[in-house]
Amino acid sequence: MDPFSVPPIMIPLLVNAIVLLVTLLYGCREDIRERAVPVVMWYPAVAIGIVMLIWFWSQVVSAQDLPFMMPLIVLMLFFVMAFYLFTRYHLMGMADTKALILITVLVPCFPLVPLTGYPVFGIPPYVFLPFSVLFNAVILNLLLPVFFFFMNIFKGNRAPLPYLFLGYPVRGETIADEFGIVMEEFTEEKGELSRKFIPVRTAIREMISGGNRIYTKSLKENPKKYQYELNIYKKAGNVWISYGVPFLIPITAGFITAMIFGDFFMLFARFAGL
Repeated sequence: MDPFSVPPIMIPLLVNAIVLLVTLLYGCREDIRERAVPVVMWYPAVAIGIVMLIWFWSQVVSAQDLPFMMPLIVLMLFFVMAFYLFTRYHLMGMADTKALILITVLVPCFPLVPLTGYPVFGIPPYVFLPFSVLFNAVILNLLLPVFFFFMNIFKGNRAPLPYLFLGYPVRGETIADEFGIVMEEFTEEKGELSRKFIPVRTAIREMISGGNRIYTKSLKENPKKYQYELNIYKKAGNVWISYGVPFLIPITAGFITAMIFGDFFMLFARFAGL
């Protein structure tokens, strides 16, 4: 099939994809500005999505294609459960989970043929879109540390090598206006301030367990509770924080790139001549 052609049965899913894309873009804007995504923004996508899904699945039943869709239904259930567990164990934010679950339920198939064609592991036109979205989002997210490494080198920021990939320094006076997680620990004795980086393993363990990591969002929302920390950060001058790009942004980028190009695995394969 030609790139960007839309099989008639996929028209309802294309409508869902467009509505969901607008929702995701708005969510990214709110996540960056307010560090929170309003719950009500999902309602229009859900309302329209339900109507479109009824139309889509009724066509599937009418075409007697339901037996061919059973693997897709199994994949949908598996991914929805997996995304829920990601949030349950603090590996993903609630807004990110909602976005991925809605993509899985409302747009389970590619509604149009991407530029690189359907992924090799799918059977047109029943190709599982959420996997490509997640794959693309992860690849794009993995590129961020490389960006921050070169940014730190260019600016002359000094830190142990792993931290050059994981974060950057910000002004202690304005740390509450930043987006990320504090990467340093401070102690003050007799007016003398000492500091050290939190070990990477400790940081990951506390993030998974919901431990005592200090989020800049918490500093802004609860300044009285973190008054001591805020005073320490001001004295420190600059404080290293991990980069805090909301995962909703890579998800949205993964959704867009999957719809246009397909998954990056296929794109890499094409360039490699495979």
